[in-house]
Amino acid sequence: CILKMDHHCPWIYNCVGFANYKFFFLLLHYAMLDTHLIVWSMMESVMRCINEPATPFLTMFLMFFTVTLAFFLATLITAFYSFHIWLMLWAMTTIEFCEKRLPKKDSGDSRGYETSVYDLGFCGNLRAVLGDNMLLWFFPCDRPSGDGLNFMSDETRLTKELESGKGIRRRSHQRTQRTLRTPRGTPLLPGGFYSSMGYGGR
Repeated sequence: CILKMDHHCPWIYNCVGFANYKFFFLLLHYAMLDTHLIVWSMMESVMRCINEPATPFLTMFLMFFTVTLAFFLATLITAFYSFHIWLMLWAMTTIEFCEKRLPKKDSGDSRGYETSVYDLGFCGNLRAVLGDNMLLWFFPCDRPSGDGLNFMSDETRLTKELESGKGIRRRSHQRTQRTLRTPRGTPLLPGGFYSSMGYGGR
């Protein structure tokens, strides 16, 4: 439904794709930092509640409930954030990962999808998501360049494979043409290529 769709996020009630993936990634980044800040800064208060027997029960309950909830959210967000870092560095979306990396239901083998055909390398993949200006990577501005429709460039693996494939097909075509131009009186072994093609001697 959108360009370069990654997934539909129920937490922001919107689809994540080309236009807003950077903002979604920064949301995970700052949410991870905030939850870790809450957890580790509350450790002193938690230890004070444990070491002081006169602490009211309600205060202790709220303290332990808050730090447990923050730790749970920090763990989930950190795992999700790490997963999207991995996706970004491999130039994949969540949909591509689910379709090409996960094993099929009818077989336990993976499909062997190792890298994306749109892979631009380490720095190129970062720029494709966070923008061209490195100083603005962690600010909600400077969207990545492009129109969201064309992802081909001289650096993508798909372009290199297409160029190498053209070279292979060109060399194969030239070899075939040279073979087909062999004189019709050329002696061939029985069952050879030209015998099967009807180019044998008279």
